[in-house]
Amino acid sequence: MRFRRTRSAVIAAIAGAVVAAVGLSGTASAAPASQFSVVDGTITPAKGTPVPASGTQASLWSNSSYATTTIDGSGRVQIGAIGDNCQGWPTVRVTADGTLLGDTTIVSATSYGTYGVGPALGAGTHTIKIQLVNDVQTTTCDRNVHLAYARMETATTDTKFTFAVMPDTQQEVLNASDTRFKNRTDWLVANKSALDLRFVSHSGDVVNWDTPDHSQYVIARNAMRSLETAKIPYSLAIGNHDTQATGVGGSARDPAHTRELVRDTSVFNQYFTAAQYGAVKGQFEAGKVDNSYSTYDAGGVQWLVMTLELWPRTEVVNWAKSVVAANPHHNVVVVTHDYIDADANIEQSGSYGANSPQYLYDNLIKQYANIKFVFSGHVGVAGNRVDTGVHGNKIYSFLQTFHSNTTNPVRLVEIDTKADSVRTWIYGPYNNQSFTEYDRSFTGVGLVR
Repeated sequence: MRFRRTRSAVIAAIAGAVVAAVGLSGTASAAPASQFSVVDGTITPAKGTPVPASGTQASLWSNSSYATTTIDGSGRVQIGAIGDNCQGWPTVRVTADGTLLGDTTIVSATSYGTYGVGPALGAGTHTIKIQLVNDVQTTTCDRNVHLAYARMETATTDTKFTFAVMPDTQQEVLNASDTRFKNRTDWLVANKSALDLRFVSHSGDVVNWDTPDHSQYVIARNAMRSLETAKIPYSLAIGNHDTQATGVGGSARDPAHTRELVRDTSVFNQYFTAAQYGAVKGQFEAGKVDNSYSTYDAGGVQWLVMTLELWPRTEVVNWAKSVVAANPHHNVVVVTHDYIDADANIEQSGSYGANSPQYLYDNLIKQYANIKFVFSGHVGVAGNRVDTGVHGNKIYSFLQTFHSNTTNPVRLVEIDTKADSVRTWIYGPYNNQSFTEYDRSFTGVGLVR
């Protein structure tokens, strides 16, 4: 346990360690100095992500601790920080030029996040003070806050962007002469600028079944390379047909061991990796994309795409909860193969997996205010529903399955962060087919900022 009120020797030792970590003063390789000056606190090595350029953070340890800095520009003040939870998370009070902007609570121990505070400020140079205001220390824990940066929000001129969701493509990989899968990804790449396309998801059943030569995986892998070349990040949910539970022809490979085989995704993971996806930040199991999440920024807000296995195990749901809770300033999109049915009802059965979609809704989807969208396939054609989470937030769920034998549908989702709206439509580029009966628009989405 550290001593927090009389510790000048400790502070000096830590400061010396920071200098050693970032390089000797005056050398060409020295990292930038911390932007903060600290009272009753200290500059320590950064321990959150993303690591600031200085490699340091300003650590505040008591209610008398504060940090100051100056920032230029106009708009809302943005704070990047992590906290140590001790019977609750730390709260900081932010002032600008001696005027109170407001308080904000830091709710992650690992991600510096971005916490907007107060109303927009006019253009100029502003003196910012950040003070810890709810210090707690017990024999077992210590509530602290660690500041990575303070800055003005970046002006957003482009508030509209699009992401895409591919439905079950299992009918498009049965023979090498079928070009529909690659036609879709090529079309997305060709229209990247027109759509301002930022991310592509797939709701599962990428292939129909595995064969000894893995020919269906080869077709799918070749199709996805178009997105990789264009540097469009993507993720693929794993459906039952993407596992070793499904044998040649689409029936059970080994009926006596279907429950075990639905978790055998070894071939899938040979052909698709986190590195190929392009924006993966974490995985439930090392070396497997079955349960992973990716992040990106678009429209001036942060996004997190959570891809979950079919009928997920309880430990997977608990992992997903921890990821969502640790990223409260990200708008979360959940993609899993089976969630709503052909009539847009939440599925009640976990079939030959573990937990049902209803369990996923009750224990994850409705529990977090920043979960905004859910996408699934598996059954039916297309549909949608809107639910209300426990925090009063709206959750927009969309089905896209199709199992088309003639075209290659893709759901396009346009977000307008300024209007707080979403518009979605489905289009088949192979034969220029529109499915206008599935067009939907919603306002008042409640995006997290």
